[in-house]
Amino acid sequence: MVEVPVVVRDGSLHAVNGLARDDFEVFDNGKKQAIASFSEEHFTPRGDASPPGAARPNGQPRPRFLALCFDDLHLLPGQLNPIKEAGKQFVRTSLAPGDRAVVVRTSRSENVSFTNDVATLVGQIDKIAPPFMDVSDDKQKCPHIEPIEAYQIANSLDSGDQVLHAKMAECIPCFNRPCTDREVIARAKMLWARVRQNTGNALGEIDGLVDGMARLPGQRIVVLTSGGFLTGTLEADVDRLMEKARRAEVVINGLDARGLRVNASGVVWYDGMGVLASGTGGTFFHDNNNMELGFRELGTLPETSYVLGFAPSDGSDGKFHNLKVRLAEKKGYSVEARLGYTATAATANATNSAVSKLDRAAMASDTVTELPASFAWEQWAGPPAITLIIHLDFKLLHFKPNGDRRSQKLAIVAVLSDSHGMFVTGKRSVLELNLKDATFQQFAKGGFTTALTIKTPPGSYTVRAVAEDAMEGKLAAASSTVEVK
Repeated sequence: MVEVPVVVRDGSLHAVNGLARDDFEVFDNGKKQAIASFSEEHFTPRGDASPPGAARPNGQPRPRFLALCFDDLHLLPGQLNPIKEAGKQFVRTSLAPGDRAVVVRTSRSENVSFTNDVATLVGQIDKIAPPFMDVSDDKQKCPHIEPIEAYQIANSLDSGDQVLHAKMAECIPCFNRPCTDREVIARAKMLWARVRQNTGNALGEIDGLVDGMARLPGQRIVVLTSGGFLTGTLEADVDRLMEKARRAEVVINGLDARGLRVNASGVVWYDGMGVLASGTGGTFFHDNNNMELGFRELGTLPETSYVLGFAPSDGSDGKFHNLKVRLAEKKGYSVEARLGYTATAATANATNSAVSKLDRAAMASDTVTELPASFAWEQWAGPPAITLIIHLDFKLLHFKPNGDRRSQKLAIVAVLSDSHGMFVTGKRSVLELNLKDATFQQFAKGGFTTALTIKTPPGSYTVRAVAEDAMEGKLAAASSTVEVK
């Protein structure tokens, strides 16, 4: 069964309620599908108090994982404070029951976890600081070159060298002479190298974020807040990122921190957010100074939504399927729905099968003892965390001869879930062993022990540990409960 969340909006962009199954049509790669399941869901944000005696809407929203991604590599200092305040107001008032959110930034990779604790999220937003380097170039330098101008000059896209000549002339008030073309081109190439590097770093962090969200149960949304970034010469990276997000069913929404721009030049080139949004089924909020409204529109569940389910008539080819949802009768409404899904392959290659086996074991609850491994969970002194202790019996573990050494590779996964079975955080580690005989014999006597520590807020958790060896694909897995203090 493929589930398709759908939002229908009227001409004023308000969510439309009261529609029925027969009002919708679903097409899978152009083929109309029979809608096997249908539900209407309602949501009231925390900040919206219902009048006394008002009937509460029925239906529970689907669980969501929401990543608030602040592109601090492209947020100017003047843009940062309004964006931070709007983001804090959003997490205080607009998260739904069951929502889990995380705050990340593109300037660095951080070990943060999804949480429903508002104070934690507000604190993470407060830590966001102005970028180390302003990629808009120093306004006092002469001539001043905008990133779009640097892109055009450095990549020989300046039609008739109009921008180049204009920048050469800008030097006259500064130096009483025009700059040479070599001087301007050199500055443009230097600036473009900085801009391109920052864009590449931002795309890399978003790519990693999509990887981390791919296996989360429920809706997966990234709200990317940026001051705009160029994607020229990085089109292949953008295409790969959008394809990965579509296959992982991660929607990327874009929030333009520049607000309303009047007669902005070259705006078409600052389309990184818009491209990612349109390519993943997301929404691009731009040309509006109300950042709080932007967060609400991009990160809040609509007041009314629908979930359509269908069994694909041709859904076992392992390929990406394009989806189209429309209303059976046109009523002047717009329809928002996911762009597609990746079908389950009837036969998968060995590599994908191994990955799927490990993932399935991590999300299960049974005990598996194919591998000679045992698990224990401990708390050590320091900040709130839980440590997984893995003990391996080398006498029963198969090794591969590798010259004068014995080799083995194991993947170890630790997962924490809340009392409702919702994923909270997890960590994966790869243990590569390449032992000389003397070292192997030493560990064979008492076994080999290693540890994996996960930082997490205090609370009660269900924990799951899984280990898999790369040689035979054998597993060991066990679940238990812990109280982190």
